[in-house]
Amino acid sequence: MLHIFLGAGLFLLSILFRLAAALRLTVPLLYALVVPTLLHGWYYSHQALAVGLWRALLGLSLLSWASTFVRRLRQHRRDKAQTEALSRQLHEAGQTGETTHVDDL
Repeated sequence: MLHIFLGAGLFLLSILFRLAAALRLTVPLLYALVVPTLLHGWYYSHQALAVGLWRALLGLSLLSWASTFVRRLRQHRRDKAQTEALSRQLHEAGQTGETTHVDDL
């Protein structure tokens, strides 16, 4: 019976860490699990600092998400502009009757 609970707990923990890795929350999760468990004396005597550090780690994760969002938005806009420029050049070449090679674009 103990093996079943231990196996299920490890399975859930592995799912939790995979989800945290996908969301880039591995470091805050490790901090939330390790500090109160292994450093409980320090944690309870400096609880405001410990909570502040945890919130700072979460804030860094949010900044990481925001930077990724901005980078992907810029890449999307750049790709859209390139597609529109290519479409415009092909349309202009088609109206003038010119032969257009992909290397010329």
